[in-house]
Amino acid sequence: MTLDTQESLLTQLYTVLTADATLQTNMGGSVSLYPIWAKPDATFPYLVHRIDMRAGGIWPMRIGTYLVDIWTNSPSATSMVAIRKRLIELLDEYQFNTTDVKNVKLNLDTDGFVPETEPDIWHYAMQFSISLWRQAEAVYIITR
Repeated sequence: MTLDTQESLLTQLYTVLTADATLQTNMGGSVSLYPIWAKPDATFPYLVHRIDMRAGGIWPMRIGTYLVDIWTNSPSATSMVAIRKRLIELLDEYQFNTTDVKNVKLNLDTDGFVPETEPDIWHYAMQFSISLWRQAEAVYIITR
């Protein structure tokens, strides 16, 4: 089945993150991962992710930023640090293909704490470069 490029990417990344046993343990038994923003009153800890895309040098190529935010509620940053560590192990230099995109590669660009006004709420933002070839969309563009 052909998916939208963003849907294909987010589905693959969702699967990698939510299926990982170590990340599940670090997050209290399961990985809660939301697109763009968490639902109201989401249970901590949770992750939020999204992709911002732009044109690459050649028209079927796309580059962009994969953003992941970690949210925890704890007196210390220990659980957030464990989640961050596992995300880097899973995503930095991660390469994959789907039926819709090829030669996808992620690289960690920047990460850091985001100040929050609520006590014991830890927010950590991570940004990964993402590059890929949009195979399915390219086929449709060529054949139109």
